[in-house]
Amino acid sequence: MRFDIITIHPELLSGPFSHSILKRAQDKSLVEIEFHDLREYTLDKHKK
Repeated sequence: MRFDIITIHPELLSGPFSHSILKRAQDKSLVEIEFHDLREYTLDKHKK
């Protein structure tokens, strides 16, 4: 199962997902979680 999470703060969410039951599922390759920074897809210079 794969989860793609789009957020403006991916570094804040990576912590809780790396110390929970989901971490054990990731270690067993049952779950794949990818974080995407929403600001990488903006067109303006201020990343809004």
